[in-house]
Amino acid sequence: MPGIAAVEGTGSRRVLVLHGWASDSTTWSVARRSVDRRRFTYAYVDFPGYGVARPAAPADGVDAMAAAALAAADDLGWHDFGLLGHGMGGGTAIRAAHLAPERVTGVVALAPVGPRGMPLPARSYEVLRGTWADPGPVLGTLAPNLTRDQRDALVAVTRASLDQHVWETYLANWTGFDFADAVGGYSGPITIAYGVRDPLITAGYLAHTMVDLRGFTLVPIEGSGHYPMVERAPATVRMWEDVLGDTTEGDAADGDAVEPTRHRTKGRYRWEQRRPHPRSTPTSPRRLRPLRTRRRQPW
Repeated sequence: MPGIAAVEGTGSRRVLVLHGWASDSTTWSVARRSVDRRRFTYAYVDFPGYGVARPAAPADGVDAMAAAALAAADDLGWHDFGLLGHGMGGGTAIRAAHLAPERVTGVVALAPVGPRGMPLPARSYEVLRGTWADPGPVLGTLAPNLTRDQRDALVAVTRASLDQHVWETYLANWTGFDFADAVGGYSGPITIAYGVRDPLITAGYLAHTMVDLRGFTLVPIEGSGHYPMVERAPATVRMWEDVLGDTTEGDAADGDAVEPTRHRTKGRYRWEQRRPHPRSTPTSPRRLRPLRTRRRQPW
């Protein structure tokens, strides 16, 4: 099946998994060790131009990326499913949910690019484009908790799973996301999680770019930067499985749980914001109460 790198699990809760910019679905390999394959079935998708879909031409814009994700679900015969995405894949998951609201049961987006994209100054854009030559330093800045081996592994995956043309095409895609005027069709649950130590996708950025959504839950992940599924893998997996599995049973082991900072307790995690009723007005950035995070771009 084009674009589907792996399908794992036998559970009734189906999850389509979308990767970020710097590598293909191999990015999820650390987290895959912790998922519950009895309750869930995970399908890991490579966007066109990446990984198993490397022969395909890169997707042109977020709508084409969302269409590729929905086509993967069609290939699997999945009518309804949850969406899990990271970075540009997180933004794509939100877009796909609004394109096919009757099919998507829930969305979890880790460090996502929002509906308003991330317009960058020309110099910053060129710096990012040029990191194809050596992405290691930028990855280390974005995710300060990565070990050297983990960072080197991500760089190796980048080299193995895409070429420079794909790198540049998807950079243009995610910085140019612009679907804020088309987010009214989906009223299901959306959870936005971000690493407190991520200097790029901060609470302040999310408060601005997610303001158009009908409602969402914001979850800060302590001790993580831009790659929570690598830096805090077991705890991050439990978070998204609680959300997508709609379960609150049990307690996490001491020291292992994601520890969002305040407000309502739901199961193992303390949520920063309750998702408003589907008929409520769009979320105001004032209600997010963002944590103190660096807003300066890392380049």
